[in-house]
Amino acid sequence: MYLVRGREYLAQHPNFSLVGREHDLERISSILIRQSSNSLLLTGPAGVGVSALTLGLQAAKNSPDTPFDLIVKKLFWLNSDALFSSGDSTKINNEFQNILKKLLQTPESVLIITDTANFLEAAHNTGNAHFINALNNADKSGNFQVILEVRDDKLSSVLKASTKMPELYTLYDVKEPTGSDLKAIVTVVAKELSEHHQIEVDDNAIDEAIHLTSKYRDSLGLGGAQPQRAISLLDRALASYRQLTHKQHPKIAELMAKIAKSTDETERQSLQQQLNQWQQDWQDLKSEISKTYQYQRDAETLRFQLQDEITQIQEQEEENKISDSAAIKTFAQLTAGGFDSPAVTKLKEKIRQIDAEIAQNNEQHKKLVMLANKDLRLNRQEVITEFSKISGISANKLDENEVENLINLEAHLLSRIFGQDEIVKHVANSVKVAKVDALEESGPAMSYLFLGPSGVGKTEMAKALAQYVYGDEKSLVRFDMSEYMEKHAVAKLIGAPPGYEGFEAGGILTNSVRAKPVGIYLFDEIEKAHPDVFNIFLQILSDGRLTDNIGRTVDFSDIMIIMTSNIGQPYYLDPNLSDEAARELATNELNNTYRSELLNRFNGRENIVHFKRLPMEVIEKIIRREIDKLNQAYQPRNLTIEVQDACLSAFCHDHYDIIRGARGLPGYIKANIRPFIVNHILQNPLDQGTFKIVYNQQTHSFDMEFCKN
Repeated sequence: MYLVRGREYLAQHPNFSLVGREHDLERISSILIRQSSNSLLLTGPAGVGVSALTLGLQAAKNSPDTPFDLIVKKLFWLNSDALFSSGDSTKINNEFQNILKKLLQTPESVLIITDTANFLEAAHNTGNAHFINALNNADKSGNFQVILEVRDDKLSSVLKASTKMPELYTLYDVKEPTGSDLKAIVTVVAKELSEHHQIEVDDNAIDEAIHLTSKYRDSLGLGGAQPQRAISLLDRALASYRQLTHKQHPKIAELMAKIAKSTDETERQSLQQQLNQWQQDWQDLKSEISKTYQYQRDAETLRFQLQDEITQIQEQEEENKISDSAAIKTFAQLTAGGFDSPAVTKLKEKIRQIDAEIAQNNEQHKKLVMLANKDLRLNRQEVITEFSKISGISANKLDENEVENLINLEAHLLSRIFGQDEIVKHVANSVKVAKVDALEESGPAMSYLFLGPSGVGKTEMAKALAQYVYGDEKSLVRFDMSEYMEKHAVAKLIGAPPGYEGFEAGGILTNSVRAKPVGIYLFDEIEKAHPDVFNIFLQILSDGRLTDNIGRTVDFSDIMIIMTSNIGQPYYLDPNLSDEAARELATNELNNTYRSELLNRFNGRENIVHFKRLPMEVIEKIIRREIDKLNQAYQPRNLTIEVQDACLSAFCHDHYDIIRGARGLPGYIKANIRPFIVNHILQNPLDQGTFKIVYNQQTHSFDMEFCKN
């Protein structure tokens, strides 16, 4: 009742096959046949396939290639819902002790708990918080093993349940599948989705679903991890496509488009005839399908009514039997408990007839739906359309060619980063190498150290890369290193040591990369971090991997790392020093501050770049861009912001501060010009026209007026 044998559990998942997880299955199998720490704490993000792995263990026992050491393992799944359903603490405790006793008497038994966090919570709520200790004590006997499945966001609560966990269990972190493994998994599930929706799924739709859900990881509503994200997107796309095409068949839309484009009258008439025939046939088919729906509803309603009549008759017969208890009973009355009355028999016969007709109607309905769907096929465009609905990103943006984007990356960056052309070219080439180059190397996808004065484009470069490489500035994760000045800062990044408060929570950095393993990570003002933090950076930049305090290895191979530093600021800000002289002095200070092995990790120091001071013509260009942005924002209201170039030039000369860099001037516009525009709109919401803005060199401020069209 509470233990489900492996073969029975597998039977509940017909046609199950584990694909793309051969390496994980091999590792888990090797842990199970070890002598010590041979129980498993199996963790991973939601949707990654933790439960599929344990099911794969059972399925592997049917393979002739499976080692005998694994075949002899007897797998049992715990039915936690049934165990705790009574709510009776004593009964639950007795049943659980019986479960452990049975397992201890069964050689090579393995208990699998599918949702360990819920199991522990239910045990605690029913007054059986000791279950985890009882489980661990039984595990220590060596007579049976345990596999605890737990989502990684619940891992901390499981680790807190017992200090014996690290001793008895080997933590196995299930990573998201990638490449051909991910494609194989999604392809198998896509076939199941195709059967459910009765619509074929094109291979390019699968590729697009994988591509979009891997690139735009912050999109909402698609599950936590791959492969679930791609599978969920395909399911949603099929459902939407199914609804859309059942309103109007794609063939009808295709013929209508051809008629609109055709200039030959004979061809148009032929196409119109085809269209008329298609529309009639499609309408007839939809009508037939509707009839089967209607019959199904009517038949089920009648069945419920007949069943209610049977219940009423049986209740009446029972009352009659009780009232006639003192009378002499006939043979039929004496045997009434084992036979239906004629009235009930007649109604049950009617129900059997209705059931047969419902089954026949269902078969007819399936045939009609298959006929309606036979020419339908989900392709990549439908997947893009569905993802656009979910993410809010335009379909045109999603459909952009990634190769073209990489080719044009330098031009895109130059449209946002002014006055740093050499650095833009250098960074763009590094991104292309990271994305396309076939040579596999250790370390993150890319790593840079940006030096230079404030407000010259260092942070803007990181934001622009996030936008043009990953499609969204949200893919940029920023760490302000002034928050990691203390010696214990390393514990904040990778997690506290065992026994310390917060051990179970893991580290801020490692948790972030686990949740978001693709994107750009910006470490701002690294000189403010404690020296011990740089040991962490050294490992990341060298190996591209980091192990957190719990023992989970985090992969940085798809992460682009950008660090910024204020080292050398006095030199960059000294107007008496040339850019070259300031760079040389800043480099000397950098070498005296950091160890060579750290600096060498930035591509042999090739990726340590110095941003230059911005000349006044570049500052003017940046401010003109800010005015252009305002015009774009207010264009739908038919409002224009007009500022002469001479006014902007005078404004920049008066207000530019080399210490604040280019940031100060947009801040002035936001504090002075934009409030004037907004206040006018609030008072005159229907106005259309031009805001004329003139710089007053006497007051060093803008004079503004509005002119109606």
